[in-house]
Amino acid sequence: MESLNNTEIEALVIRLKSGDETAFAEVYDRYSGAINGIILRIVTDSEASQDVLQDTFVKIWKNIQSYDSTKGSFFTWMLNIARNTSIDSLRKLKK
Repeated sequence: MESLNNTEIEALVIRLKSGDETAFAEVYDRYSGAINGIILRIVTDSEASQDVLQDTFVKIWKNIQSYDSTKGSFFTWMLNIARNTSIDSLRKLKK
């Protein structure tokens, strides 16, 4: 898939915020590979990373209303969710 410009990303976020499941599928298709790469750097287990990836996208879907483009890019926002979810996953495993 080709890269999106800022206007296209904003339109995609608006669709997500309105509950558009097709937009969510597009976000997953576009970004899941890159996000899983970040997760794998933290979690290191490929099976566990798939669970964290799923949890990450559930959180993205549930928390999309909190995304604010004035505070950073959409991709960075998603990466922060992935990083935090990965760290939480590691903490649970250590218990």
